[in-house]
Amino acid sequence: MSILACLIGILTLMISVMMQVQQMEHEGRTEEEMDRAISNRDLKKKVEILSQEIKRLDRQLNKDHASAVEMKKLSDQKIALTLKLDEIKKAKDSKDADRLLQKQVENLKKEIAAIKNERPELNRKLKELQAELKARKEMPKPKESVVVQPRGVGSRGAKNIFFVECNSTGIVIISPKKPPKTIATATIRTSGVYNSHLDKIKKTRDSMILFLIRKSGHASYLWAAGIAETKYKITTGKLPIPNDGGIDLSLFKN
Repeated sequence: MSILACLIGILTLMISVMMQVQQMEHEGRTEEEMDRAISNRDLKKKVEILSQEIKRLDRQLNKDHASAVEMKKLSDQKIALTLKLDEIKKAKDSKDADRLLQKQVENLKKEIAAIKNERPELNRKLKELQAELKARKEMPKPKESVVVQPRGVGSRGAKNIFFVECNSTGIVIISPKKPPKTIATATIRTSGVYNSHLDKIKKTRDSMILFLIRKSGHASYLWAAGIAETKYKITTGKLPIPNDGGIDLSLFKN
């Protein structure tokens, strides 16, 4: 017990001495030295944080470099594929042009064949009319023009109206600033002129076709209106023309 008491006394003395030494060291420092010590401690922490951030950025940079290399490869592949696609498109356009030209040639052949088949009937009608004209004692008086009336005030109709005359031989496309275009009945279905005209009407907003039907133009009307309505989905209307005189559309100028 005496030895234990001595040890405790010695340890107590040593602890007291160490505390006094530390207190003397702390008290011996100036306020400036304390600030520098604190700043040094903070700088060490910042250095450690920045070191970790540098390591993270190095890893990200290596990753971005690999991505840039991959993107360069993809860009090169895109350029190569674009050039190849342009070549394919040119080849396809050339083939499409050849097919379109071939189709036009075939349609023209069909039109020529239809006109040839229709010619005997037209010649027969012409001879009959010439014989009837010759049999008459006096020349027939020219018939009065038929004035086509627009809709009444307050009626809602299409703003842009296109006119097509239907007669015994076919149809006549009437244009205000161009000469009329005649298309035989047998060639209405394959006529490039008529199909182009219908395509133009379809692309015109708020439009319709008004068919002006002569007494003998019912057959040509059925063909022309059928194609316009079923193939091009164009709104149509019809108006009978009572005689064979001219057609006056002057009231539609405005």
